[in-house]
Amino acid sequence: MSEASDDRDEPPARDGYEHPSYEHQPYPPQGPPPGAGLAIGSLVCSIAGFVLCAPMAIAGIVMGHIAFHRARHGRGTGGALGLAGFVIGYAALIVWGITIPLIVHALIRSGVFG
Repeated sequence: MSEASDDRDEPPARDGYEHPSYEHQPYPPQGPPPGAGLAIGSLVCSIAGFVLCAPMAIAGIVMGHIAFHRARHGRGTGGALGLAGFVIGYAALIVWGITIPLIVHALIRSGVFG
């Protein structure tokens, strides 16, 4: 038994499988592809812009355009989420653009401002 172990310098591989050497790869290993984080952030900001305030919708529009552009050029995922984010953001801006003047007009007619 000692004779068999003396003529081998390396320990035996598990299950007879030799692991490949990674030192001669033609390309370095790449990380995971970019995710849809920007597109998800766009959608969240746009929905929050509907409920909370218009600046959130503006942030959703900007992030949605960036995410959509990256997805169209193959540098990211989440193109549909980005599209939904900036469409909802534009809709939120339209709603806020109509609602705020109506509220201000109603407050002026009620005499709140003097």
